Amino acid sequence: MKKIILGLTAFCLVACSAGGVDESSLKPVNRAFNVKHVCVKGSTRGAPDLFVASLKKSLQKKNIMSESIVNAGDANCDYILVFGVKGNRNIVAKAKLRLMEVKNQSEVGFVLYVRKGDEKDRVDEVGLQGQTDTMINQLFKDY
Repeated sequence: MKKIILGLTAFCLVACSAGGVDESSLKPVNRAFNVKHVCVKGSTRGAPDLFVASLKKSLQKKNIMSESIVNAGDANCDYILVFGVKGNRNIVAKAKLRLMEVKNQSEVGFVLYVRKGDEKDRVDEVGLQGQTDTMINQLFKDY
């Protein structure tokens, strides 16, 4: 019984301290979609001040052009990157990014990011841009 409790405790310490992109829910965008331009849409309430700008810069590093939109109906894009994010003025605590194909109204990619455990130390070094780079690099890891 003692071994079981110690084993579960060790597992929890490892699992609970893991931060960054949640690999279990990650759905990277297939390169066959050939995404070159996306519209970015989401609620910035509770988001870091420069989140959208950092997100667009991360997309640009992957050679993906982007523009911000308020309503999906305003979009002249084949893909919409929808986001939900919480954090403070400078960093992301938790974010969900979902890439949707407009024509089929289907999800083509998804990433969940959580700042906890070892990720907290890394974020102190890389800041907000490092966080959005991590999210976009995982979402478009085949690009």
